[in-house]
Amino acid sequence: MRKFLMVVAVGALALLVAAPVMAVDFKFGAEYRVRFYDYANVGFTDVPGTNPRGVQLRVRPRFDASDDNGNITATWRAEYGDTEFGGGGGANGVANGFNSTGGGVSYSLASASNRVGNGAGGGFGNDGVALETKWAYLDFAMPFGVPLRVRAGIQPWYLPKGLVVDDDIIGVRAYGTVAPVSYEMAWFRATRGANTAAVPAGAVGQAGFQTTKDNALDFYQFKVDVAVAKPFNIGAYYVYGDNKANCSTAGGVGNFDPLNGPSCGTTRTRPQHWVGATVTGDVGFMSYDLDFVYGYAKGSPDGNLINANGDVVKVKGWVADGGVHFPIGPVRLNLVGSYATGDKGDTTQTSSSAYPGGVGPSWNGPSQVAGGTYELIGAAGSFDVVDISQDSPTNLWTLGASVEYNPVKALTLRLHYLYAGFVKKEGNCVNTPAFTGTPRVGCFGPQYQSLAGKKRLGQEIGLRADYQVWTGFKLQGFAGWLIPGSSDASPVGKYILQMLYSF
Repeated sequence: MRKFLMVVAVGALALLVAAPVMAVDFKFGAEYRVRFYDYANVGFTDVPGTNPRGVQLRVRPRFDASDDNGNITATWRAEYGDTEFGGGGGANGVANGFNSTGGGVSYSLASASNRVGNGAGGGFGNDGVALETKWAYLDFAMPFGVPLRVRAGIQPWYLPKGLVVDDDIIGVRAYGTVAPVSYEMAWFRATRGANTAAVPAGAVGQAGFQTTKDNALDFYQFKVDVAVAKPFNIGAYYVYGDNKANCSTAGGVGNFDPLNGPSCGTTRTRPQHWVGATVTGDVGFMSYDLDFVYGYAKGSPDGNLINANGDVVKVKGWVADGGVHFPIGPVRLNLVGSYATGDKGDTTQTSSSAYPGGVGPSWNGPSQVAGGTYELIGAAGSFDVVDISQDSPTNLWTLGASVEYNPVKALTLRLHYLYAGFVKKEGNCVNTPAFTGTPRVGCFGPQYQSLAGKKRLGQEIGLRADYQVWTGFKLQGFAGWLIPGSSDASPVGKYILQMLYSF
């Protein structure tokens, strides 16, 4: 027995020596942000309630685990916030007796109703449950040296300049590079059909969706980029949206029962098509960028747009966005512009000429990649406490300029200007219930009540300063104004002071 055990021990030791050492690397990073904000005349009006102001806290911790050669990585990125200072969210009181307003009425300085949910906490106690998941995915390399990685789970989905999408979504993405070509294919699921009030019989998962019907909204993406040379880089992408979540079997919408309704077939699909092309380059004395997107969405991106006769409206249009950028010593001059088609405002139309807006857009003004972002026209820019105008460039043409100045390495100053006009006056859908109720009727586009019949959205002027105090820590400030295209509307003001630490 002793000899046998010795042989086993020697064999086990040999296996341990021969086996590869498995190591797991852990990384932690985070972004901490405290933001002071003050707005004036949100909604282009100076009535009470249109001047939000306050202070917010947001923390985004990130955890990554991987093997020692990066073949497999697991990522979880969380978010706490945006938590409003003084927003309540804790247990506050007197242990013996109670606080009183004078008539025997007890009260608490903490808001019991704000102890759970997004952005909870921020007052006495601060024990609100506000932790959310932003990203959670596996990312692994294919074996046998195949130049491809696969990412599965909740992840960021971005297409150039946010013209189509810039958001988080769940799905599977395969991507890789064989110089000079980068490529990817992806499948994302935006929704699993109409919401339900209770768990359907036999359903898998929590309440809110039905898993026994083919009623999802899925997106399939194909993308390729070619780094030809520094002066000339091109890219193209195609996204197909298979919308079976919001469609009907006969004419209008609203007559499909997600629990007991008919099984989905090809006749119920309301498809979407997004085709994009991008060109960027640097020729030394200047750099440039140009993007073009054509979009088609039956019933708009969510499938719910019909005309006054109950017919589904096909929304199809395009957008172009670009800029040129000239470095002049410590200064950079940016000249930018964009154009996106708009609606003709006919409530009986079966086809709209408006750019469909994207599936989850976050457009922050023209040429935002190289020329910075605009903070009031578009999706609220880098300081997005309140959305002043529209997340998509639909029915807008813009022309602007900005100057960036770096007097020292730690300080960046930026002065910008942008003019935004309506491509069509009728594309400002103030006379139709375009975005009110389900289904919507007629027009596809933004709605500005105070600009009815006007030709322009307005003009934005802004000044921004970024100062790097310590490694990873910045102080940021912004002051900007949107002067609306009507004398009856009030100028909008936006003022930000932000402390940002990321590592």
